Amino acid sequence: MSIEHFQVPLYQPLMKSLESFFEAGDCTAIPLLNKKEIISGFPGNFMTQAMRIGIEGGDVEFANTSGSSSQILQIIRYKGWWGREFQRAYQRVADMVGYSMEHDRKAVLTTAACSATSCFLDDPDYQQRIHNGVLSLNTHPDPTRWTRTDIQRIDAELRMFAPKLLEIDPTYLALFLAKRAEYRIAEPLYIPDFIAASYEYMTLNVRRLIESAYGLPVLSMYGSTELGVLFMQDSSASFVRCGHDTLLELRPYQAGRNLFELIVTSWKNPLMPLLRYATGDLVEVAPGDWSNRVFGAMDEVPLLKLHGRIRDCMVTDAGEIRTLADLDELFAVSAPWARQYQLQIAEHKVTLFYVTDAQQRDADMSTVERTLRGWFGRSRTVQAMAVPSIAPEASGKFAIVR
Repeated sequence: MSIEHFQVPLYQPLMKSLESFFEAGDCTAIPLLNKKEIISGFPGNFMTQAMRIGIEGGDVEFANTSGSSSQILQIIRYKGWWGREFQRAYQRVADMVGYSMEHDRKAVLTTAACSATSCFLDDPDYQQRIHNGVLSLNTHPDPTRWTRTDIQRIDAELRMFAPKLLEIDPTYLALFLAKRAEYRIAEPLYIPDFIAASYEYMTLNVRRLIESAYGLPVLSMYGSTELGVLFMQDSSASFVRCGHDTLLELRPYQAGRNLFELIVTSWKNPLMPLLRYATGDLVEVAPGDWSNRVFGAMDEVPLLKLHGRIRDCMVTDAGEIRTLADLDELFAVSAPWARQYQLQIAEHKVTLFYVTDAQQRDADMSTVERTLRGWFGRSRTVQAMAVPSIAPEASGKFAIVR
């Protein structure tokens, strides 16, 4: 890695400090970067001769982050960038041996609304949704409204296309399985060789549902539109780092629980290098002194668990912090039959909406309610409500905490 990767206008005031950062891991003179700084000057704050040439020559693609974490971030990168990210991630995980992006087919089931390179909301036909050996299955902005026709079409296309890899938004696949059961689809479920999950947080209940239905481990990826794939879980649920062209830092958030915010320096996208980028995501790591450590591209990070976004954390009346992972574990233990849920937090009230299959509609939620009342104390009332469905956000993703 060389400092030249960061020769963009945004970092010009910091050039004297970059050498000590990259060579000695000294970040004291470099402030954290967030989306606000990028958005306020984009694209001029990244404009280089290479970017101009790429734009003029049609060698780049434009994308947006979903906006589900905070502001929408615009991205410029060379075409095919995400495909290369997936390929590197697959090559890092031993469980993916036997899959080739060049020779094997992949089907994708996720939002139709915010793909980086395409949009399928105008309901194109089967052939129009196949690009470079990848079939995009969804054409509807809200999978909770999939009809029997939608499910039968997706089911038939999977058998016809016969992908070796099924790449999914986990909530979308859970909805597909639930509606397949609801509509009593008689044809056998198509079983791929591999299932990889990304796009949003996968709850333990959803993981259990998918793995039970397919008899396969779900290999979950963690990353973002702007950063690519940073980690991928293998079949033992261990996090394998996909560390090319990145440095990682762990910013202390809750020391007693070894919770840190993940800070990323990345030159994966040479047109938009990101310096000490604050992801807003919480991770739990093994005990140790990590707060002053800069992890190089080849260093393993002792990552144990993803805890979701800082903005989704809940503060109890006692001042304790509860994360999205804490909420998820509560459901996994006390309400394993809840396929989907959403916690809406207001000033004086917490409302828990949850979705179950028909045979579980009268399942007991008292343990979950009692635990939530213990979390939030007397300042808020807690009410749990069974609902037939929970709609996605405008981004196409599903909020668990609002």
